[in-house]
Amino acid sequence: MRNGVSRVNPSGPPHFLWFHHAGPSLPVCEAFPLSQKHQAPSVPAHTMHPALLVGLGGALGSIARWCVSEFIPTTSDAEVPWATIAVNLLGAFLMGVVLASAMQTETLLFIGTGLLGGFTTMSTFGVETVRLIQAQSTSAAVVYVLLNLLAPVAAWAGWRLSEAAIS
Repeated sequence: MRNGVSRVNPSGPPHFLWFHHAGPSLPVCEAFPLSQKHQAPSVPAHTMHPALLVGLGGALGSIARWCVSEFIPTTSDAEVPWATIAVNLLGAFLMGVVLASAMQTETLLFIGTGLLGGFTTMSTFGVETVRLIQAQSTSAAVVYVLLNLLAPVAAWAGWRLSEAAIS
């Protein structure tokens, strides 16, 4: 469980569990009793801000991926899922563009980690590959895997084109 309400002692009062880092990489969990005298600790602005940027970007990226899948539907399990190829290659290309630009950390979190992280999808790629194999569409599965392997090339192309445009 992340930060939230729990019972530290099943017969005792509810506690707020607070997870944070005490040092460079030491996770700590503290339990604060929930009562009128004790309030849960406030979330520091610098901790919440990046999470909100990534979360909002991820939500928008996921909606954009869904829109692409509606625009380029797959009609059967034996068909190459073109929508996933499109989002993975476009997302990789755009990530290359993002990495080549001199963006602030907040912008990188929103666009790179959030938006493009939510837009691209490795898990769908895995599931759709299995579905193609189960549908005995081996050639479509091979084409699908090979096309998705172009993602690093797309990222490199986006990075190089952006660098050239910036210079």
